[in-house]
Amino acid sequence: MEHILKIEEYTEGERWNSMSGYIIITNKQVIKLLIDDTQQCCESFGYFMSEDNLSDFIGAELLDIKITDTELKEGLLKQHGLNSTWFDGGIMFVDIVTSKGTLQFVAYNDHNGYYGHYAKVISEQLNYEECL
Repeated sequence: MEHILKIEEYTEGERWNSMSGYIIITNKQVIKLLIDDTQQCCESFGYFMSEDNLSDFIGAELLDIKITDTELKEGLLKQHGLNSTWFDGGIMFVDIVTSKGTLQFVAYNDHNGYYGHYAKVISEQLNYEECL
């Protein structure tokens, strides 16, 4: 059985080529949820976030990691100001399915159509990359 030991914000890379998001440390692996966080021009570059209380999932058994196209909570786009008239960014929902329920993270990228940023999920269960 795989259990979640720690969840924290995380940044890796160099000043002009870095990614940020979260790491989830289990008793068997380190899971990374990352998005490019370097501004290329005038865009608002992407970020990972969660509306869940991360500490509620410490000690939970990790059951699955999956990419989904549905948000568990309504209105996050509007709440985080990503409903502007020039928004052309993408959204990636990542579900961490546990014995205590689903912990959901979301990667947002807000830009005008020219400045995509890569979001990644790196784990034993899933290695996924998407340009948002």
